[in-house]
Amino acid sequence: MTNSSEVTIQGAYPISGTLKIPSKADNQFPAVLIIQGTGKADRDGNIKNFKMNIYSDLADFIHSKGFVTLHYDKRGTYKSGGDYLEAGVYDLIDDAAACVDFLKNHPQVDKEKIVILGHSEGALIAPAVNKKSPVSGLILLAGAAEPSKDLLPRQSEMAYKEMNQSKGFKGLLFRLLRAEQKARKQNEKITNKILVSDKAVMRFQGVRMNAKWLRETFSYNVCDYLKEVTCPVLAITGDKDIQVPPDHAEVIADMVKGESEWYIIPDMNHILRKYEGTHTILGAMKEYKSLLNQTIDQELFNRLEDWLSRYQHDGNIFKKEKLNG
Repeated sequence: MTNSSEVTIQGAYPISGTLKIPSKADNQFPAVLIIQGTGKADRDGNIKNFKMNIYSDLADFIHSKGFVTLHYDKRGTYKSGGDYLEAGVYDLIDDAAACVDFLKNHPQVDKEKIVILGHSEGALIAPAVNKKSPVSGLILLAGAAEPSKDLLPRQSEMAYKEMNQSKGFKGLLFRLLRAEQKARKQNEKITNKILVSDKAVMRFQGVRMNAKWLRETFSYNVCDYLKEVTCPVLAITGDKDIQVPPDHAEVIADMVKGESEWYIIPDMNHILRKYEGTHTILGAMKEYKSLLNQTIDQELFNRLEDWLSRYQHDGNIFKKEKLNG
């Protein structure tokens, strides 16, 4: 049975989340805080007409293994207070740290056994959250191990390259409209304007943009925090992830000071689903939409179950290793 409830975490603004507690006789349980990726998805990982349920599915699975879980709406989204567009990276770190503190002070949580699970941007900020409010384990899914100022332009360059290499009518259209050159010029113009500003929110072509978040993202370097991590770390990426370099799972594991494991799961993409088709950055959203009825990769669940079981019963049993085969 599940004891699930909506809770409010008091940080700079009230953060609304879902807390799941195992219905057993035990007084205290280990806990996992789930930090989601970039964007305005709700605590479950869903936006309108795009229901992935990444974080609710992860929470349900982890909870079924005897853990308390907490996943939440970002600042300024859904039931959480604040203004999403005014929130920067360090605001998101503060909110996540407040969630860690909430778990540490909960009577049914073993404060010596709290894990942060971060996915995508959540994996990038998790080590910084750990520095602010230390935990006893990190699970980093689809994370990167390089300065964000290098990561973001790489994604853009992949899109530009695909535009130039597109064939058929689409390729002809891209070339006739000089799509790559125009996209590059507009992206550089917007980025440069934001980087020299101090405004939290800026407007471009009638659209309000979270300028503070972009500036802080460009200045953020996850490596600064990974190098200070001393708790056990599990890093997992799919080999079909085109939003972060899959081999960074190993880089993460080698960079941290604590015991670490890393795995690259065959055919798993950035939203943690199996996909054997051709992956492109321009076609990513279409690919993701085609997988909404598919469950999270079973091998990922298997890796999580193995690591969490060892963590739950003896947090000291960890070895550096890699996926074989």
